Amino acid sequence: PRFETSKVALRHEGIVDPSRRLSRVCTELGAVMPSIEPALRRAVDGALAALGLVNVDAYELEPELAWSGDGGFFGAHTDTLRYRASHRVMTMVYYFHARPKAFSGGELCLYGLGGEPGRDACREIEPRQDRAVCFPSWFPHEVRPVRCSTGAFADGRFALTVWVHKTQRTA
Repeated sequence: PRFETSKVALRHEGIVDPSRRLSRVCTELGAVMPSIEPALRRAVDGALAALGLVNVDAYELEPELAWSGDGGFFGAHTDTLRYRASHRVMTMVYYFHARPKAFSGGELCLYGLGGEPGRDACREIEPRQDRAVCFPSWFPHEVRPVRCSTGAFADGRFALTVWVHKTQRTA
């Protein structure tokens, strides 16, 4: 019941646009964050260095849990928001699902910097159980359509997305 229809950014607001994104999301993760935040921060610290994002001295985490059932997808986009004062520098996506896996598809298609969907090749990443993927938030990417014949919520594709926002270090 906490999952709402997902939105996409349009100027200064989020709108429902099923031609660009079809999924459900939960942003109310306050109860679970204290138990997973230490592990997230360890992963983020390592990924920031591995990606060469070395000018990030302090950061905040913005989590969102997404579910995609049959037909779910997210068209090509970046995670930086042109019309907002966003300081997103890195995106982490952590995948999990029921066992056995009851869906197919839902691959993350990651383009290089300046890559264009439909023109350039992408790196296709399968949403495997317990896999985390990190990339700079300004890289274009998309989620390919999910196929799930059961229709059961538990059988869908789940992804915990955590955006890393660069902040100023406080004294």
